Amino acid sequence: MFSYHVAVTELPDDLALPRALTTREGPRNLPALRRGVELRDVWFRYDERQPWVLKGVDLFIPFGRSLALVGLNGAGKSTLIKLLCRFYDPVRGSVHWDGTDLRDVPPPELRARMAVLFQDFMSYDLTARENIGVGALELLGDDEIRRAAGLAGAHELVTALPRGYDTLLSRIFFADGEGGEDDPAAGTTLSGGQWQRLALARALLRQSRDLLVLDEPSAGLDAQAEYEVHARLRAHRAGRMSLLVSHRLSAVREADVIVLLDGGRITEQGTHDELMAAGGAYERLFTVQARGYLPQPAAAES
Repeated sequence: MFSYHVAVTELPDDLALPRALTTREGPRNLPALRRGVELRDVWFRYDERQPWVLKGVDLFIPFGRSLALVGLNGAGKSTLIKLLCRFYDPVRGSVHWDGTDLRDVPPPELRARMAVLFQDFMSYDLTARENIGVGALELLGDDEIRRAAGLAGAHELVTALPRGYDTLLSRIFFADGEGGEDDPAAGTTLSGGQWQRLALARALLRQSRDLLVLDEPSAGLDAQAEYEVHARLRAHRAGRMSLLVSHRLSAVREADVIVLLDGGRITEQGTHDELMAAGGAYERLFTVQARGYLPQPAAAES
């Protein structure tokens, strides 16, 4: 069961800063995920002079279920993902993997069990194949790369490049005047939306991981491309544990549970239909977005 907690107490000032990552004595090998991931009374802020980003968050994400995390900018969504990846440890509280405190797990061991696409993804001066496979070099085989590119809607884009998957996606190695546009050896540059498809393929290449995290995976795509990508993702996520963050609420409506963060606290959770019926902040946000796609009434004649 998904659960949440709205904290009503403030954190003492002596627990004001994120701790440096240290691995305590404990399990060195993380077992395959079977029950779920849990945040227990998690508080976090980046600096004692800044406000709290997360305030007493309790959340359980069961294995095999999909959870969507929504909220306004600054609500704490990306910070929560960073704690799951153990880029930081909570200032107070804890994060658990099948009951194992993540502070007992070496970060590389944890991250090897996850596939993550961040909103601020990287683009590399490498070939298309290498840009997809850079996070999982053992999967650089042709079949695996093409499968991931297909899921991300990038296969047709890549095969249209001068050298297909072996096309260099950079011009940095060519001096001015070198390697004209018709030179197949020359590097190629991509648009922001095209880079996002490759970054998504990079995450989807790691299909055997226990947890898939996607932070705004379609923010740079047009409406048609976004629809197609999310249709593929829904099929890919079926039966898997996944966490999806998106400002576009149409992309999250089919998640098993939607959680709304507001001011660092979880204030609403449920299915799309349940939250719409509740008439709270989620319903208002969804209605505002949906209204932009409806025909507007003609202006009254003066």
